[in-house]
Amino acid sequence: MNTSKQKEKEGKTIKSMVDLVGLKLNRIYLSDYLEGLKKIKTKSIDLAFTDPPYNTNKDFGVYKDNLSEEEYSGRVTRLINELRRVTKRGFGIYIDWRHFKMYWDLMPEADPIIIIKRVPNAASSRLKIAQHYHIILTTATALRTVKSLWNDIHFAGELRLFNEERYEHPAQTSFKATKRFIENFSNEKEIILDPFMGTGTTAVVSAELNRKFIGFELNPDYIRIAEKRLAQVDINNRH
Repeated sequence: MNTSKQKEKEGKTIKSMVDLVGLKLNRIYLSDYLEGLKKIKTKSIDLAFTDPPYNTNKDFGVYKDNLSEEEYSGRVTRLINELRRVTKRGFGIYIDWRHFKMYWDLMPEADPIIIIKRVPNAASSRLKIAQHYHIILTTATALRTVKSLWNDIHFAGELRLFNEERYEHPAQTSFKATKRFIENFSNEKEIILDPFMGTGTTAVVSAELNRKFIGFELNPDYIRIAEKRLAQVDINNRH
């Protein structure tokens, strides 16, 4: 195929992607998640997976992570409503133990996947119970049987047991957990959405697994890290 015909074909492919979703795929947009989600067409995303801020006063550089519980709950409610609107199969949200009940009340149709942490949170619950778990709440049906208890995921706080590359982010999502979820809840070539893309773990996993991706992130420094990570992935299908 000569260069002009190849460019014409690529242009048509990109246009068809925009017509389908509302935005170009395989991009991380500098945007607030709610503003970004408004631009996504209804039922145009196959699966969403995200690890949102937990409202625990972490420093994300450009985001206020110490909202009132009422404001935080309102934003989460709008997030869930938008994810229901844009996804075909459903979505998974990676959450902490503090907000497990709030999220599940808002997602009564969801099932939990419990991820065991060998090192508990530094701060225990108000009942002085050290918490040893995170949760993925999923409204999507797995494409094959998936266990509800994952006890082989390691976190940064586990020191030498954590063998994933670290990035400048206060709440780095587990690559292994992200990959397991996307691999078991989606097919190749499908579109994966992450409205809190951070340093790009969902994007990198999607690219490695031959999925399309789209996401939003408020911090341009995190987007630059994500783009460097993506540049290291051999993904001939990005366009």
